[in-house]
Amino acid sequence: MKIKFCGAAREVTGSAHLLILDDGTQILLDCGLYQGGDDDGRAGDDSPLTGFNEKWLFDPKEIKCLVLSHAHIDHTGRVPKLVRDGFQGKIYSTHATRDLCALMLMDSAKIQESDTERYNRKKGFDEPERAPLYEMEDVSRTMGQFVSYSYEQWFYIHPMCG
Repeated sequence: MKIKFCGAAREVTGSAHLLILDDGTQILLDCGLYQGGDDDGRAGDDSPLTGFNEKWLFDPKEIKCLVLSHAHIDHTGRVPKLVRDGFQGKIYSTHATRDLCALMLMDSAKIQESDTERYNRKKGFDEPERAPLYEMEDVSRTMGQFVSYSYEQWFYIHPMCG
């Protein structure tokens, strides 16, 4: 097995860790939003985190499943973008994490849509328009991919894990 740290390696936000099993199966642990930098959620231009929320260090279509440790946005905030960008696997979490994600991700989408609309309305003529990372429809689609379990309930996510 290999582990690739795709977020929160030198930060405490934007958690995402890719596990690549010996058979090539890719499992993502957390898919968090980077929180910090300027007021639009992007790091400063000279930061290695510039564009972190917009780009992936892997192909979302190749991820077999996603395991969420807990519902904080720095661990779940990019899940709807992952789905929007092609992830079709199951999202494993506890029941509580799923319930909180339903509320928190919808709120995050509303904030992003509102912030993007405000930015585009006030931007200069020569500045490009921005789009939100994801929208409320993406969150609705994302919630359909959740599979939740009770605390302390063991389950297998891959034959090699059993």
